[in-house]
Amino acid sequence: MAPALASLLLLAGTAHVTTAHAETSLFDPANYTAWIDLRLSQANGERGWLDGGFGKLRHGNETAADVAQAAVLWKPQLTDTFSGYVLLQGVSDAEVPVGVEEAYLQWKPVPKSGFRFGLRLGQIFPPVSMEHDGTGWTTPRSLTPSAINSWIGEEVLVRGLEVNTQQTFAGHRLGLTLGGFTRDDTAGTLLSWRGWALHDMSSAENTRLKLPEGENQGWYRIFDDNQAAVSKPMVELDGRLGYYARLDWRPPAPVAVNFEVYDNQGDPMALRNGQWGWATRFYNLGLALRTTAKDEWLSQYMTGQTATGWPVGQGHRVVDTGFESAYLLMSHRCDDGARLTGRVDYFAVKDHLRRAVDDNSETGYSATLAWMKPVSDYFDLGIEALHVISDRPARQTQALAAKQAQTQLQIALKWHL
Repeated sequence: MAPALASLLLLAGTAHVTTAHAETSLFDPANYTAWIDLRLSQANGERGWLDGGFGKLRHGNETAADVAQAAVLWKPQLTDTFSGYVLLQGVSDAEVPVGVEEAYLQWKPVPKSGFRFGLRLGQIFPPVSMEHDGTGWTTPRSLTPSAINSWIGEEVLVRGLEVNTQQTFAGHRLGLTLGGFTRDDTAGTLLSWRGWALHDMSSAENTRLKLPEGENQGWYRIFDDNQAAVSKPMVELDGRLGYYARLDWRPPAPVAVNFEVYDNQGDPMALRNGQWGWATRFYNLGLALRTTAKDEWLSQYMTGQTATGWPVGQGHRVVDTGFESAYLLMSHRCDDGARLTGRVDYFAVKDHLRRAVDDNSETGYSATLAWMKPVSDYFDLGIEALHVISDRPARQTQALAAKQAQTQLQIALKWHL
């Protein structure tokens, strides 16, 4: 994906130099941003999900020093309205440590009235997360995003075309975003087999995510050993086009509301190289409120359904799962530039079928407190405490109690250019 996009950007930039050289900037230092996020983490409780467990956090029962993310972001400017975006990332504790996260072309015509229009084409995260508004799809308020947006980073990276329009009238701004995409046919795999999690890892085009291991391995039995032990978030299995649509409303007040529907229109019977197709749809409602110049509130609520496998009657599939989650976040910016953020999360999964064989239902809650501060022009410091409690009967396949609690403490030092 990255070499093809880079070649396209070079061709477009070269073609434009003769007519609008002043607007073209491909390889100037200003086109690049780079950072390294060094992380020291301590977590108790069960084995982490990255190691094949049911743990809800990035780490489990360990003290770890990692490169949470090393990234190079290239943003070439081809004209005053046409640009590119390529993020190459490295993650030390991922199974595939290096890959391209987002990579797209973007067109933003100069507005001549209250109407605005733009598009993105390529590998993108749909505009769901309200927390990932930092450079390179990072979270400036905390080290760990909510359960909702952790899952978006895991399983909802797509390739497609997105069109955005905005219209302003009488102080109100309305926005409509429409997207059509491919390569997200396995979205829902982790929510069903592992459940929700809270972490700051985001997928790339070559990501492989472990599914939980178990003494009885009920999910292997159901699928006659056809399900691979890892899920690949960016694969195309059925040739179908998924879509998402988002509405935004910003009244003449310090508040913003958005509503989004996503449907990958996956074929639940599609199977290739151990990857099953999942029919996944969700609805997301978001709210942002700024009470003072230094205080803001964010909240999202998501509910959805995912299913895979053959029909078993009454409109259900052999694996048929409902899911929902919500969070409330409050962030305060201090006079010294630091930011103090607190967040509470609720999450749940409901297994509609075969609970006697393999019950993948769960409920859980978490609380997060984070302090983030730029300490110089090149370094940021972050400290975070996160506690999560969850009840998931499938843990019994690993000879664990269904109800588990974990606490994770993290210190992050981020160097950036």
